[in-house]
Amino acid sequence: MPCPLTSGYSFLGCKGGAGGIRRVLISEFANKNTQTIVAGVMTALDLQVGTQFREYLLDKEMGFFSDNGAWTKASGSISYAPMVDFTIKGLTTAVRQEMQLVAQNTLMIIVESRAGVYYMFGYDSGMDLMTWGVESGTALIDFNGMKMHFEGQETLPIYEVASGLIPAQLLPAV
Repeated sequence: MPCPLTSGYSFLGCKGGAGGIRRVLISEFANKNTQTIVAGVMTALDLQVGTQFREYLLDKEMGFFSDNGAWTKASGSISYAPMVDFTIKGLTTAVRQEMQLVAQNTLMIIVESRAGVYYMFGYDSGMDLMTWGVESGTALIDFNGMKMHFEGQETLPIYEVASGLIPAQLLPAV
């Protein structure tokens, strides 16, 4: 059965489109209850009662994401490898302890891009904190904080999340 294409692409020539991410929202994958996806956009998101996403606000140029797809010739399968990397400035005991808990869980991650668009990572299979590290720096002006690298494996690309869903999902920032 053919898979008909539905649209094309045309560069509009407008400048802008800053890269990077503004904030990251994290919740345990086990908190997932029900979601509704319409045309690639998550339009409803419900978590288990009493659970919400934690918010991590980032400074400029402190995070990025990707969602690379691959086709496997031998099996004919298409898969995606979503990835989220971000850095938190400062070395507080509270953040180090929280990252230990993050590392122990499979997660759902919502990322807000610099353009104000939200994307869901780990919708079907979850995301895992693969590597993380604490850096003190050497010089007075060096970076001091934590760097995190999350990965997932999915059968579908990341979903956009309707921005109206976000406020009801949040707990305060750490």
